[in-house]
Amino acid sequence: MPQVEKELLQKLHHKTILVSGHALARCLCYALIYQSEHKGRDIHVICAGDCADFYRECRESRYFRSLNFDSLSQLNEIDCLITTGFCCESAPAFSAAFYEEVRRAGALAAVARRTKAPVILLSDSRVYGKGELNRVYAENEYAPLDSTDLSLADNQLLRTIESLWHCQQKGGDFSLTVLRTGIVLGARSGLHTFLDDALRAVAEGQPCTLTNGKRLSFVYLTDVFHAIVSVLAGVLREDQTYNVTGVACTASAGMIAAILHDVYGSKAQITLTDGADENACAIANGKIINGGCAPALRLETALELCVMSYMESTDKMQLPNTHDGRLDAIQKIQLAYLLEVDRICKKHGIKYFLGGGTLLGAIRHHGFIPWDDDADIMMLREDYDKFAAIACSELPAGMTFQSGKTDRNCFYEFNKLRIEGTVFATELAKNHTDINVGIAFDIFCHDKTANSALGRKLHLAATLFTRALVLNKWNHRKADNGSRFQSAVTNFFVKLFPLRFSYFLMNHAISFFKRKKNARYLYDGMGRNVYNGCFEAALLDEVIYKDFEGYPLPVPKRYDAYLTFLYGDYMEPAPLSTRLGCHEILLCDIGQYNGVSSRNTDTT
Repeated sequence: MPQVEKELLQKLHHKTILVSGHALARCLCYALIYQSEHKGRDIHVICAGDCADFYRECRESRYFRSLNFDSLSQLNEIDCLITTGFCCESAPAFSAAFYEEVRRAGALAAVARRTKAPVILLSDSRVYGKGELNRVYAENEYAPLDSTDLSLADNQLLRTIESLWHCQQKGGDFSLTVLRTGIVLGARSGLHTFLDDALRAVAEGQPCTLTNGKRLSFVYLTDVFHAIVSVLAGVLREDQTYNVTGVACTASAGMIAAILHDVYGSKAQITLTDGADENACAIANGKIINGGCAPALRLETALELCVMSYMESTDKMQLPNTHDGRLDAIQKIQLAYLLEVDRICKKHGIKYFLGGGTLLGAIRHHGFIPWDDDADIMMLREDYDKFAAIACSELPAGMTFQSGKTDRNCFYEFNKLRIEGTVFATELAKNHTDINVGIAFDIFCHDKTANSALGRKLHLAATLFTRALVLNKWNHRKADNGSRFQSAVTNFFVKLFPLRFSYFLMNHAISFFKRKKNARYLYDGMGRNVYNGCFEAALLDEVIYKDFEGYPLPVPKRYDAYLTFLYGDYMEPAPLSTRLGCHEILLCDIGQYNGVSSRNTDTT
C-alpha cells in the first residue's frame, strides 16, 4: 500500500477486515494481504463474494478467506467492514445490478449491526448527478437527478446504495464513513475508465480520440487507499462523508490531452471531439485535507503511471517526470557525497554501510533505485560519534555537516550532510526556514538495545515517546496516535518541556544502551525503520563491498537477512505507483551542480 505512512499502517496490526465489492475491492484485498505477507502487519482479510478472479497467491494466503453472502450470518467478529459497492463500476443491465447491489448491502449491513464494526462505504462522484459545466461539488451539494433518464441509471444506483446504508445505520449501532472518489486511475488494476484507450494509444504512439467536455475529478488508486487507511487509523472522523481526489486532479479531456502532449510529445497523437459528457462531475476535496488526509499524487503523475503500465517491459523502468527532470542530476550529486564520505571513513578507520533504499539500490540495481531522490548510510554508535567529531574538519568546501550541535535550530533525530548553494525543501522544511535546507544526505545510527524482550519493548516505547515530543513541538502540531489517553499525555509533555530539553531526552533514549557489553540486538531508533523493531546485532558485524554506480562501496555481509527484515521480498520490483521519490519537494534548486557528473564534480 504505497504512499501510506508506516505509522498509519502500524495501527492496522492484528485487524480482521471484511471487504466487499468489485474491482476496487479486489485491489484493496491485494494491498492489505501484501502488507501482511511482506510487511508483517498481520491483517486478516475476509472477502464477501466470489473470489474466483483473485490471483492464486492471494487466494492461498493464510491471511485471506472468502465467504459468500449467504454465509455472512456465520460472521460474528470483525474489526471493520469496507464495501466498495458500485464505486467505479457500470451496469450493463440496471435492474439486475440494482437487485444484486441492494441484496449485498442488506447482507453486509446485518453483519455491521451484529458485530458493531465500523463501516467504510466507497462511492464516487456520479452520486452528485450529472454536474453542471464549471461547477465543483462539495459533500452536501447535489445536481438534479432525473429518475426517468435511463442514461443516469448508474448515478441513481449510487445514490440509492448510500441512502440504503444510512437507513441501515439508523437501525443499527455502527459508524458509517462515506468516501466519494473521483474517477479512479490505477495502472494494471482492473479498473476501467473512458481514458483507457487513449492512455494505451499514447504508450504505443498511436492516434486516438478523446471527447472534450466539462471538467472531471480524478484520483490515483493509492490516494484512495490512503483515505481508507486514514479512516481505519482514526485520522479522519467517523460518520462523515469525504470527497477523495488527487492533487490538482480536476481537469477536462482537453487539459488531459495537453498534459500527455507535454510529457510524451509526438507520441500523444490525441484528437479532441465534441460529444456527450461523462455522468461524473468535479468534486472538492477540502474537507478531507482539513481532516488530516492530504493526497499525494498529481494528475500528471497518475497519467504517466497508467501510460507506463501499457509500455513494453523494457520501458517500464521509465519514471514519472518527478523533480522537473532533475532527478538524474540530484543522484549524481548524492554519489559525490558518498564518495567523500567513503574517503573520510577510510582515512579514519570508521566502519559504515550503505543504508535503507541506498543499500537496496546497491543490491537490486547496482546503484541508485532509479526513482529515489536521497542517499542513506548507517553506522554503529561508536563510528557514528567518531564521524560526527571529525566531519566538520574533513569535509571539503561546499559541504556542511548538520546536527543538533552544529545547527542549533535543527532537531532531526539523525545527522545530515548538506550541499551549500542548493535548495531541497520538503513539506517538513517549509516551516523551518532558519535551518540549512540544501540537498541532503542522511547518516543514521543503529543503536544497541536490550537483550530481553521486555527491555526492548520499553526501549522502543521510550524512543517513540521522546521522538514524538520533539517532532510535535518542532513542527507545532498535536500528537494523535489513535489513543486519546496516550495522545493527551504526549501533548501535555510537549507543552511542558522546552524543545531543547525534549531533544536531549530523545538522544539519550535512543543511545541509552550504548555502553552495554555483549548486546545481541540493534534497532534503528532514528529512522522510520524503528517500527520494524530490533534485529540481530550480528547482521552488521562484517562488511563486504558491492558495486554502486561503478564504485565498490560497503554493505553488510549478511545484507540478504537485513534487507529481508526491512522490506520482505526486497528483490521484487516496486509497484509503479511508488516510483515517485520518497519526498514531496516544495523547492528544488541544484545551483552550480546542474549538468555535472559524479566523476567530475569539484567538491573542493
